[in-house]
Amino acid sequence: MKFIDSLLGRRSLENPDVPITGRNLAEILHGEGHVVTAATAMRLSAVYSCIYVLASSWGQLPLAVLRRKGDTRELATDHPAYYLLHDSPNEWETSYKWRETRQSHVCGWGNAYTPIRRTRKGEIYELGRCTPADTTLVKVGGRWTYASLDDDGAPISIAPEDMIHIRALGTNGREGISPIRQHAELLGLGLAAQQYGKDFFDGGGRPTGLITLKGTPLQKDGWDRLTSLWNKTATKLRESKNKTLLLPADLDYKALTIAPEDAQFIETRKMNRSEIASIFNVPAHMINDLEKATFSNISEQGIQFVRHTMMPWVVNWEQELNRKIFTAAERRAGYYVKANLAGLLRGTPKERAEFYHYGITDGWMDRNEVRAFEDMNPREGLSDMLISVNARPSDAAVDAAPAEG
Repeated sequence: MKFIDSLLGRRSLENPDVPITGRNLAEILHGEGHVVTAATAMRLSAVYSCIYVLASSWGQLPLAVLRRKGDTRELATDHPAYYLLHDSPNEWETSYKWRETRQSHVCGWGNAYTPIRRTRKGEIYELGRCTPADTTLVKVGGRWTYASLDDDGAPISIAPEDMIHIRALGTNGREGISPIRQHAELLGLGLAAQQYGKDFFDGGGRPTGLITLKGTPLQKDGWDRLTSLWNKTATKLRESKNKTLLLPADLDYKALTIAPEDAQFIETRKMNRSEIASIFNVPAHMINDLEKATFSNISEQGIQFVRHTMMPWVVNWEQELNRKIFTAAERRAGYYVKANLAGLLRGTPKERAEFYHYGITDGWMDRNEVRAFEDMNPREGLSDMLISVNARPSDAAVDAAPAEG
């Protein structure tokens, strides 16, 4: 009990200002003496960068409601969910901010919640806000429900079919587990290294030490005067640019703290940063770790990021949105949500020119479609499909073909 009290910096476990639960107690004990939560872990620049990269990458993708009609696909702008997903889900958030925030919830807390609000006729009119700290899945009367708080702090109950729940990896199939909780020891090491560096430089960039008396022992009055003088001198040194401490002839100073180079302080922080990037499956160069990066492998890692990091999250979001946003009848009618990953794969002007060239000359893309991709207005006559034979319209090529016989 005393250990936990000292660890939390308080006198009593019953202190209502810092409630203890089984969840945060495990985080505290597994954090190597540091309270490892989503909030404290975000103080590590690598954690913040990884979560920001994932959240902003998902938030910037174009997201729209489409409808299948036979072999064609068209924007379902007539569906009420189109505006909510494409522009603004509620009065507080844009589509980007809503997705960025919820993705950060998943990465930090393991779960992201968005309640769906419908009219009495069952039509969706708003996507609300719930924080993972205030939301939990409970079973009441044999039925699962989400217990949460509304914007005014009042308790609410939300049916599973009316809650968009994005989960990280979990074990029970119903809730995700925070990556930060699963790697509390590693993040605790990072926080400890960061705190060590702060304490070291707060102390003037010099290790702590032991003052010993060379001659006869001091009496109590002499010891008190020496302690007071030492504290005043050390305070002045920290506040001034003079880092030299003068000792009386009968005193000796011996450093006790291990120097940063001996503790491999820099190497530890580099290793911790690399391991944090691997937890979130983010390429090191995307969190500004360019030590082993080259121009060629950065390009390849960017493609790998889209394929193996963002694609699973995109599929996770699309499938959850499709099964919660639309009714069974709407899904049968062909409505679905689709995110466009082309924005993350957008290449250099030279690469795009080559891609468009092959698409046009091979006959599976017309020139006005290319102009649309480049945010240019269509031009008359550029919607004809071309083929690779002299790059002429396909109908002209058929008319010019020699007759048989």
